[in-house]
Amino acid sequence: MRPFLPLILAAALSLSACESSEEKAERYYRSGLDLLEAGDEARALVEFRNVFRYDPARRDARRAFADLLLKQGHTGDAYAQYLKLIEQDPDILPVRILLAELALGAGDWDEAGRHGRAALERAPEPLSPQLRMIRIALDYRAALQTRDEEALARLGEETRALLAEAPDNILARRLLVDRRVAENRPAEALAEIDLILTAEPEDYRLQGLKHDLLTRTGDLEAAGAQLRRMFELFPAEEDVQKGLFGWYMSRKDLDAAEDLLRRIAGEPRAESPGHLAVVQFLQTTKGVAAALAELDRLVAANEGTPAADLYGALRASIRFDAGERPEALAAMQAILETAGPSDQTRRIEAMLARMRLASGDREGARALVGKILAEDARQVEALKLRARMRIDEDRPADAILDLRTAFDQAPRDAEIPTLTALAHERDGNPDLAGEQLALAVEISGRAPAESLRHARFLMGQGREAAAEALLIDARRAHPADLELLLQLADLRLKNRNWVGAQEVARILRAIERPEAQRAAQEVQAALLLGQDRVEEGLGLLQAQAGQTSEDLRAAGLIVQAQVRSGRIAEARAYLDGMLSGNPDEPALLLLSGNLHVIAGEFAPAEAIFRDLIARNPGDDTPVRLLYQLLMAGDRTSEAVAVIETGLQAAPTSALLRWILAGHREQAGDIDGAIAIYEALYAEDSFNVVVANNLASLITAHRDDPESLERAHAISRRLKGSGNPAFQDTHGWIEYRRGNLLEALSNLEPAAAGLPDDPLVQFHLGMTYAGLNRPEEARRQLRRALDLSEGRDLPQMQEARRVLAGLEG
Repeated sequence: MRPFLPLILAAALSLSACESSEEKAERYYRSGLDLLEAGDEARALVEFRNVFRYDPARRDARRAFADLLLKQGHTGDAYAQYLKLIEQDPDILPVRILLAELALGAGDWDEAGRHGRAALERAPEPLSPQLRMIRIALDYRAALQTRDEEALARLGEETRALLAEAPDNILARRLLVDRRVAENRPAEALAEIDLILTAEPEDYRLQGLKHDLLTRTGDLEAAGAQLRRMFELFPAEEDVQKGLFGWYMSRKDLDAAEDLLRRIAGEPRAESPGHLAVVQFLQTTKGVAAALAELDRLVAANEGTPAADLYGALRASIRFDAGERPEALAAMQAILETAGPSDQTRRIEAMLARMRLASGDREGARALVGKILAEDARQVEALKLRARMRIDEDRPADAILDLRTAFDQAPRDAEIPTLTALAHERDGNPDLAGEQLALAVEISGRAPAESLRHARFLMGQGREAAAEALLIDARRAHPADLELLLQLADLRLKNRNWVGAQEVARILRAIERPEAQRAAQEVQAALLLGQDRVEEGLGLLQAQAGQTSEDLRAAGLIVQAQVRSGRIAEARAYLDGMLSGNPDEPALLLLSGNLHVIAGEFAPAEAIFRDLIARNPGDDTPVRLLYQLLMAGDRTSEAVAVIETGLQAAPTSALLRWILAGHREQAGDIDGAIAIYEALYAEDSFNVVVANNLASLITAHRDDPESLERAHAISRRLKGSGNPAFQDTHGWIEYRRGNLLEALSNLEPAAAGLPDDPLVQFHLGMTYAGLNRPEEARRQLRRALDLSEGRDLPQMQEARRVLAGLEG
């Protein structure tokens, strides 16, 4: 029988070849319908696609194909097929209606208007509920744009009437949701949303709106349950992952947070980013040992693969941060010795560069970063590291170029705009810095750290309303984050917004965690004290005070409140009672010493501070307090000796070195003061006070062009500051550089803000003289000389010389 097989195949092929294109299209179409009736949708789709190979204009196949795509949830593909049908015949009314409804669901109002109006023009009267709803939706959009509240209210009523007739009309319910939200009726909006989600549970936008509304109503438990539901529906959505993780963390449910991260990460040999998130979480919540154990598990599971090198490098990095620096550096070098050039190798090299920089090997870090970028000029971690070094070196423009390149590669990395904001601040562009901080908030999904950073920036600019709005948005995304809530409470208390502060206290009380309950009590007490309801406020705090570290904070607040109310004796009695239960508690002893100072009892205060220093010479807090006490008593030499002795015990104390630098400046040891500020600046170039003092001293006491340019590079961040001291420093540097108008714009507000400072008045007088404004120059220089009476200020010799020339 086998010899006849080729003949049979040839006959079949011959019959197939005789079919026309139309016949082939018809056969595939019928096959598709049969498969569809049999429930085999996947093969039906294939058959419908085959139809268009032979008859692209076949409308019934195109419609069946589009309907099946829509049924399977491939909305975009279905929309494209319906568009092709309309191109063939613009008068297919059911397809026009479908296109309008799909466009409305996607928020594409241009397309909705195009197809909706076309459908309305072609439809016979009376209009079907579908078409009436399309007309209502389009009119509603127009009324929103013109803010026609009367029309919006009328269209809302029409929508409710239509729903009575057609309760399954999802578009009508969506519009009603929008109306309820606009009317601030969240409970009714939620009821409508639940009806829609029963029919369309995978509507991501509506599920997200439900979560936002639950948060707005204060139902935090339901908001959390909604996040869990969204994660089950949309497990790959990054915003949902972040939101649910933030929810668990805000409630300190670490087990649930860890389980979520492990679910996202997958099995041990899955892609590394999820597993790295687990490691970071463990390190933060359970410590270094837990993180290293997890990495050991991952290294073993991925043995012989590049992933094992990455996990081993991270293990070395963690050991480095834990203090095992030589061993960690050696482990990292060993990994790199056997690793060939690759993206992962460059990533590990960037980790090593960070370690070198942290070890003080700046040149080694710079060389390794240079090697990485020579191989791949767009390697993100190396670019960020080089940008950070360039910011430290007062090269913000170069840093910004690096960060722009990094952002092109990683537009969802919130660290990049955060670093860019630092660079813009260093370059004296606070507006651009604010834009980047806002971008970091957006990218991070309103994460607490980024939101707090931007809010504090806004508060520093005096834009407290904007900061409050930002904190409210962040709290909606992270409803039980204590740091966000406390920052919001502080802002409202500062602005005497008692109703808003009360709201925060209520939210805190609803969070079933001890620290939230303590915070609620403190906010409530601060609210009462701010309203001069002293007895009630003190009563709340006294109920909370005890001997734990958290309760000692309440004790400090009680003492502060009593002092502000003038109840010094009551504060002393209360504090002595606390000390009787714990006489060696340093926090209480510091409070006691400060209270003695406030009461004018300097001898017992000095004894307490000296005793605390003797107990713990490395603690710079009692050293500072004793120094201030001695300075107030005109015991300058003793005060300086206290600082010098303190520095022997705590040589790295930035505070004590900063105080000593001020003394050296006052004593005329300018080079010694500059040397201290240079060391402090090298350790932390982001400290704006150190930057100001260093730039000011360099400008005032050095004349060479290199020093002047260095002072200018350091002081650029002071541009646009509202701080008079910073305005004076920046303005005088610009004067020295010959930019007199820029100098004037800073020195006039500085002189107004520091009216009794002779040097600030001198700087303004010299600027007036340089601008050939003699009357104003004479007035300012005379004022500077009057204010400097009895003080040895070398600048006053120049003031007299210039004044003599002006008067001559």
